[in-house]
Amino acid sequence: MSRDKRLQNRSIYPHWCTDTVRFSDQDAAGHVNNVALCAYMETARLTFMRDMGLMGSGEDGTRGISAGMTVSFLAESHWPGRVELGTGVMRIGTSSLTVGSAAFKDDVCIVAAEMTVVRLRGKTPHPIDAALRTKLEKYALSGF
Repeated sequence: MSRDKRLQNRSIYPHWCTDTVRFSDQDAAGHVNNVALCAYMETARLTFMRDMGLMGSGEDGTRGISAGMTVSFLAESHWPGRVELGTGVMRIGTSSLTVGSAAFKDDVCIVAAEMTVVRLRGKTPHPIDAALRTKLEKYALSGF
C-alpha cells in the first residue's frame, strides 16, 4: 500500500475534475465505503486519460488500459457533497505511465492512489511516442 504523503498535498496536482458523493456510496455506518473511494480514483484516472488522448482507440489503433492501482484510504467521509479529484504523472516509462491521484472533500484528503496505465496497440504494449511524452510531461507531479 502506498502511503506516500506527497500525494496528499493538493498543491502538486496539475489536472482536476470532480465527482458527486452519492447516498449509495455509504456503508451501514454512514461512511463513504472503500468501493466508492476507488470509483472516485477511477473517475480521476479516466478523466485524465481522456484528456490526454489515451481513451478509446486512437487513429493508430493505440489505447491506454489500467494495469493496476495501489490505494490508501486516509479519512472518513460522508454523504452529501462533492469530491475534488487531482491527478498528475508520477513516472513515464517506455509504454506505460504511473499517475498519482487524490480525492479531497471539505479540504481533507480522503483517498490517494498510484495507478499504472499501459499503452497498447491491439494486445501488445506500444511505446509512448515523443508527442505524447511531451504532453504527459506537462502534467508531471512536482517532486516525483
